Amino acid sequence: MKRALLTVLAPALVALGLVPAASRAEDAQPAESKPVHQLSVYSRGGVQAYLAPNRSTGLFGGSVGVRDIIQDRFILQADVGYLMNFGNVVPVQVAAGMQHRVGFYTPAALATLTGFFGERLSFLSSDHPSVNRIPPVALGLLLAPARFTVEGAQLSILEFGVGVSPEFPGVGVAYQLNLIDVGVSF
Repeated sequence: MKRALLTVLAPALVALGLVPAASRAEDAQPAESKPVHQLSVYSRGGVQAYLAPNRSTGLFGGSVGVRDIIQDRFILQADVGYLMNFGNVVPVQVAAGMQHRVGFYTPAALATLTGFFGERLSFLSSDHPSVNRIPPVALGLLLAPARFTVEGAQLSILEFGVGVSPEFPGVGVAYQLNLIDVGVSF
């Protein structure tokens, strides 16, 4: 009885905009037909820099990586890239987070761990009298408010991220602005 009533009322509710059509289509699919893991490769380009009182590194470049979306909700990803301007830098980033899973619009938020390996600009001061040779590793947050998914392909525009790393004394800040992130499932 309840199912029959829902079947009759659902088109009217969708037409009025009270119930999104994507969630109704999701409910109609059997649970066993939905893939648990959706693996994809992705590439992104933009600005990524680490700035601290005693050193700076990174700036313009891009990266490639592998992403796993679990149950259309949870995201695990890892990438490696190349940055230039404040030296030649190889950023390595791992991230985990969540995405909004209904329909075309899938914004996401991820916790990130980023290491910056390679050259850097170093600044000597009384607080930092010697060059710090340990690569900075920053823990941060990445927001993807303009992210879209269509049939296994993802497109994200203007992702914002910030992270922090201890510098003893002081703190370094990692900034990330991805102009574009494109992924394709396999």
